[in-house]
Amino acid sequence: MSRRVLIFIALVLVPCFLYGQKDQSIKEFKDYYNRNLNEFKEARAKANKEFVEYLAKAWEEFQVSRAKDDPVGLLPDEPTFYNGNVSQTSSVHGYPCGLFAVPAPRPSAVPAIAAHSPADNYIRVDFFGIPENIPFSSDMRLLRINANENDVSKGWQKLSNSSYQETVDALLVLKEQLSLSDWAIYTTIKKITDAVYSDEFINQRVLTQMFLLSQMNYRVRTGAYGDELILLLPFDSPVYQVSYISDDGLDYYIYSYSRLNSSKPLYSFGDDFSMSDKSLSLVRNRSLSVGYDFYQLKELKLWEPYMGEKISLPINIPLVQFTLDYPQSDLLTYHKSAVDGELKKTLFKALRYKIIKDEMTAEQAVAFVLNLIQHGFVYKTDYEMFGRAKPLFVEESFFYGSNNCKDRVLIFSWIVRDLLGLDVLMLTYPGHVACAVNLGNNVKGDTFNYNGAKYVMCDPTYIGAPIGETMPKFKNVNPTIDKL
Repeated sequence: MSRRVLIFIALVLVPCFLYGQKDQSIKEFKDYYNRNLNEFKEARAKANKEFVEYLAKAWEEFQVSRAKDDPVGLLPDEPTFYNGNVSQTSSVHGYPCGLFAVPAPRPSAVPAIAAHSPADNYIRVDFFGIPENIPFSSDMRLLRINANENDVSKGWQKLSNSSYQETVDALLVLKEQLSLSDWAIYTTIKKITDAVYSDEFINQRVLTQMFLLSQMNYRVRTGAYGDELILLLPFDSPVYQVSYISDDGLDYYIYSYSRLNSSKPLYSFGDDFSMSDKSLSLVRNRSLSVGYDFYQLKELKLWEPYMGEKISLPINIPLVQFTLDYPQSDLLTYHKSAVDGELKKTLFKALRYKIIKDEMTAEQAVAFVLNLIQHGFVYKTDYEMFGRAKPLFVEESFFYGSNNCKDRVLIFSWIVRDLLGLDVLMLTYPGHVACAVNLGNNVKGDTFNYNGAKYVMCDPTYIGAPIGETMPKFKNVNPTIDKL
């Protein structure tokens, strides 16, 4: 039984238990709780001791695989227009930025996550301007570690005999309080170790990162790459533009402080820590919880002609900061991620009012949203905006005011699915992404049959195209279909 389960029992189920079993004394329950907690601690201590012995055994050589490329491929530099008939308010490639100024990539001078040198067994970590003290006992500090089996084993032994549980518990509480994603937890741990150890102690940083993630039940490994330890992280979705090794059906992505040299072999071990049972997820199950003082209103000028009124959305600035350097993953990861609650509430209220006021049918509402997304953003490729491939989360599209087909499909499908309650498919073509909506069997145009249901083409980047129109170059191309 995990520590988190035990805490849940103690804090949530105890009252129910006491009311339902009046004859059961508080002392008896405390004894039960402490007994299970002690059993958990003993099991973890045993697992750490066994892992110390395992790490000391000879590591094996692994083949490093070249970073994966995004299967969508390169997107066109400009959008495609339907019959050349486009409204003057449309988001033409290169639209004057004075209409919707695109801010600098980092919206403020405050670092997303920053850590400061330890003092009195604590490290101050600033989360988007919110200070937190994370315990980091002096007995956790590692001496010099070389990139070999014996040193890593001894380092793990020292950490497992330290007061590390205080650090782990603080991280778990912080994860819950701020709704941190798994990637945010890793980033926090990295910032902590970077504050504890200077740049010459990279191996100490990496081993501590691995240890803390393992004690939080994440699957993670380390590897020896020349004289340097590197971190090997498995995710529950593919990651692009990062080299990796494969073992036991999992890809372990290489996170290193130095540039990889392909001439060097990589050595690691073949089993994860026995009590680690989950890969890191890049899906944001909840939006970052930082308080409304950290929001910024963004006026959507390109939306005004279609909404019939001014509309401004609250943007979670720390969230935009943090996702700027988010690992690039498959598009389904972005579709599964939660959208900031304040943005969603404000946008959906305005859209719902417009749809009801104009007495739109389901088909008319979809057509309205499609037209809105087609014309409501400036078209720019990832490389124009960031100099690299970077799909945008919903909040980022509204912050920057610019996006491309991948990002528009995300926004359109989110609105249609969560506001209108209609089923949506993602259609992936070479160099393009579109979608299709289940509007029944009487809608005209290009359609797709999926699990016995009919879906009609809706392309947010085919500017001015109505429901049912496919870009000419993809008319005879069979897309990859994913249910959103």
